[in-house]
Amino acid sequence: MSGEKVKIFFDYTCPWVRQAGFWLLDLEEKSKIDITWKPFLLEQINSENDDDWFAWDQDLSEYVSRGIWPHLGGIAARNISKEAGHNYMKAIFEDKHVKRIDVRSREYIINLSKSLDIYSEEFVADIDSNESLEIISSSHKEADSKGVFGTPTIEFSDENTVFLKTFTPPNDDSITFFEALRILSANNTYFGELKKPQPPWPKQHQI
Repeated sequence: MSGEKVKIFFDYTCPWVRQAGFWLLDLEEKSKIDITWKPFLLEQINSENDDDWFAWDQDLSEYVSRGIWPHLGGIAARNISKEAGHNYMKAIFEDKHVKRIDVRSREYIINLSKSLDIYSEEFVADIDSNESLEIISSSHKEADSKGVFGTPTIEFSDENTVFLKTFTPPNDDSITFFEALRILSANNTYFGELKKPQPPWPKQHQI
C-alpha cells in the first residue's frame, strides 16, 4: 500500500471531513498513501440557485461563501509545503469544529496564516489569485462529473470512489482500516451503499 495515490474530495467545513481528515493525515504523514486534496464545495452541490449559478463566480467581497476562503487558504498553504498544508488543515478543523470560529472570510485566513507562521506576500497572492479559484472550480466540476455528492469522498488508484462517514480510527488501526475500505471498493461496479443503522454523528476528535 505504501505510496498508493488517492484523491480526497473534501470541504473543510464538513464535520465528517474533520473526523476522517486526522486519519488520512496520519496515513499521509506515514507515507502510506500519496493524497491529492481536491476541493469540493458543499454550498454548490446543495445550492437552490439556478443551474447556471456557481459559488466561485460570485463577488467574494459581498458573497459570504461557506467554503471558498478555507479552500483558498489550503491551496496557498500546500503551495508552501506538505507540512504547512497539514498544519493548516488541523488548525482550521480545530477552529471551525471545536471552537466554532467563523472561518468564512479572507480576514480569518490571513490571521490563521500569521498564527501558523506561514504568512507571506506569496501566501496572500495565492489566496487572491484567479488560478487558485480555478483550482476550486475545476476540482468541483471533476467531482460533479463523477457523481460526488458529499465529503469526504475517496477516489482510489483504480478510480473507484467511496463516500465515507467515520469517526477517527486510532493510529494503530489507520492502515488496517484503509486497506479494508480499499478492498471493499476495489474493482467493484455493483456495490452501491453500506450503512449501519443509527449512524453516529460527529463529535470532538479524539485519538
